[in-house]
Amino acid sequence: MNPKFIHKPSGISEDLTAIAYKVNEVLRGYSDKDWNYSRISLELCPLESIDSPYAMWIERVYTATEHGKTELQTLKEEVVWGARHSNELGIAELVSLRINRALVEAASDEHWRYIRPVVRLVKRELLTQQGIVSALWYRVCEVSGEEFDNR
Repeated sequence: MNPKFIHKPSGISEDLTAIAYKVNEVLRGYSDKDWNYSRISLELCPLESIDSPYAMWIERVYTATEHGKTELQTLKEEVVWGARHSNELGIAELVSLRINRALVEAASDEHWRYIRPVVRLVKRELLTQQGIVSALWYRVCEVSGEEFDNR
């Protein structure tokens, strides 16, 4: 995503609410074990309620094009890199990588009609400068699991 410009569709709240709903539907289909028993979902929040210099935003990748396929491959490489370097990352970065991994693994390009959502961290200040008052943030729900209990 170009850090200087955030795509601001008309009806921003409705659009973010709709995409968060669709993303969360796919995330619900990802198994508890694959989440390592820490299930993550997205929620729409007023920027002022996000206690972080960053917020989460949805970038859309058009996977029907060569450029989009390259972007998706780059995302997959980011996820692999993030898994190997998790001790170097902040919590929000880890959350966005885990959501992106789940989105890649749990739904096909066809499911997304070749317009895949990718979760990105964006500076809240940048959103505010563009008149955006709401963004996405994450919620973590810890779930029990036999393997988790035996670690």
